[in-house]
Amino acid sequence: MNTDAVTARLLDFIRNEFLWSDEGREIDAATPLLEWGIVDSLRIALLQAFILNEWDVPVPAAKIDAKNFKNAASIATMICELEKETVR
Repeated sequence: MNTDAVTARLLDFIRNEFLWSDEGREIDAATPLLEWGIVDSLRIALLQAFILNEWDVPVPAAKIDAKNFKNAASIATMICELEKETVR
């Protein structure tokens, strides 16, 4: 699994699902999603469902924290790490 590809797909999802009414707002892999209020507890649940559907990677409750959901890059890193753990 390629972290850059996962990040790009996450950014597409976030733009389409969370920022559709704010089309002028640009985000990138380092945008602080929690700090800017783009992601909250409800949206983390939506991201969990998306991650499971898109990559078949469940996100355990222990991984839901500010470090892992700081930005799209950190979410992508977490997904790739979880995917490696499930392959073993």
